[in-house]
Amino acid sequence: MTFRNKEFILPISAATIIIIGVMIFSYFHAPAENQPDTAKHPYILLTGSSMLAGDVSDYIWVSAQYNATKVPPGNYSGLVRLVGNRYAVISDFGTPKGYYNFTIEINKKGEITDIRNNGFRNLGKDNEDEEAVTFDHNRHHIYIGNEDTSTIEEFDALNGQRLNRHAISEFVRRGISNRTIESLTYDPSADCLYTCDEGPLRGDPGQMVTIVKLSPSLDEQAYYTYVMDDPLSEVKIGDNHHAFGVAELLALGDGTLLVLEREFLVAPAGIGSWVVNKIFRFKPGSQDKQFITGWRTQLNVDDFTLANYEGMALGPKLDDGRQVVILCADSQNRYHGLLRDWFRTIII
Repeated sequence: MTFRNKEFILPISAATIIIIGVMIFSYFHAPAENQPDTAKHPYILLTGSSMLAGDVSDYIWVSAQYNATKVPPGNYSGLVRLVGNRYAVISDFGTPKGYYNFTIEINKKGEITDIRNNGFRNLGKDNEDEEAVTFDHNRHHIYIGNEDTSTIEEFDALNGQRLNRHAISEFVRRGISNRTIESLTYDPSADCLYTCDEGPLRGDPGQMVTIVKLSPSLDEQAYYTYVMDDPLSEVKIGDNHHAFGVAELLALGDGTLLVLEREFLVAPAGIGSWVVNKIFRFKPGSQDKQFITGWRTQLNVDDFTLANYEGMALGPKLDDGRQVVILCADSQNRYHGLLRDWFRTIII
C-alpha cells in the first residue's frame, strides 16, 4: 500500500508555518537514530531451527536505521538479493516497470555501511503499483507483484523477457483496492512462491489475511489463513490516514516465513505520525505465530525517524552463521524533504 494518494495534509496557517520551520531546523540537528536497538541477551540462530512457542525478541539484534542518501529518492517497496552484494529494488510509483540494481554493503556485524545505485533495469511496461519482488536463483527468474492488477509477473533476469503473468483469483474477485498484493517471496526448500493480501478480502474478518502458495509457473496451489495482531490505534480517521496490514513475506528456506505487519497512522497535521512494524515467524498451515521483533518510528519536531518499511530480503550470513535480513522503507519520494530513504538490518 502507498500513501501517494493519501498524503500528509498540512493546513496552511501561521501556526503550521512556524511548526514547519521548527521541523526543518530539527531535521538538520536531530540525531539520525534515537531508538534502543541492541538486544540484551545472547543471539540464537532461528533459521533451520524448529518453531518454538513464545517471544524470542530478546535474542534478535535490530540495527540502527541507515539513511540511503546515494540512491534516487524513491517509493521503495521491495527488494531481493540477486548475487553477492547486488540487490533488485523496486519502487511502487514514479518509475517504469522494472527494478533498480543496488549495491548494499554489510559489515561483519551485520550493519549497512553503504548503499549505491548501479542503474535501473527497465522491463518496458507501465508500473502497476509494484509492491513486491523475489528471485529464483536456480532458474534466474525474477518475479514482481503488482497491487493495482493483483498480478504476479515472471521475467527472465538474463534478457528481461516476460515469461508469465497471473492474476490471483481470490484477490481479483474479493480484493479491496490498494489492499491486495503487497508481498512476494520464493521458498527454495519447497520450490514455490508465497504472496499475501495486505488487508482482508471482502467477507473476511477484519484481521484475517490470505497467504497464497504458487508454483514457479504461477499456478495457485494452496491458501492459508494468517491472523494479524490487533491494531494499536483507536483513532478512526479513515483509510486516507491509516494503513494496517501485512507489508511483506520472506521465506527463510526452512519451510517457515517471516511476516512483516505494519501499522501507519498519519496524524491530521503530519506531526505526531508514527509507524509500528512487527515481524513474526509463521509456518503456512499453522494456527500459531512466533514474535521475532518490532519497533516504532515517528515524525515529530525533533524526530525524523519515521520509516514505512515495506520490503524485506535475506542478506548474507555472518561468520558465526547468523542470518542478516535487510529491510527498505517507502519515503514517498522523500516526502517534502521530511522523510528519508531508510534501510535497516535485523540479525536472526
